Amino acid sequence: MNKFMKLGNALLIHTVAGSLVAEKLQQGQVATIKHSKGKHLYCSSGRLWVTLENEPDDHILEANQCLDIDENGRVVISALASGTFRVA
Repeated sequence: MNKFMKLGNALLIHTVAGSLVAEKLQQGQVATIKHSKGKHLYCSSGRLWVTLENEPDDHILEANQCLDIDENGRVVISALASGTFRVA
């Protein structure tokens, strides 16, 4: 079971093995994901700015783009344009 916690304009997501997370973000909203090593972050629509803990470069994902998550650190997703993403 996934655990979600809304903190003002932010969303904190804890994933568990084998789980699927799908979430919609409005422009300016932020989601933080933990425990997601080995999963894929897929931008279904919109435009996302993604920061991976312990990785020097940030990533911009457009609709239909995917990013592999190789570490168990925190993943911060900011919506540059309203859209949806999923982690699987």
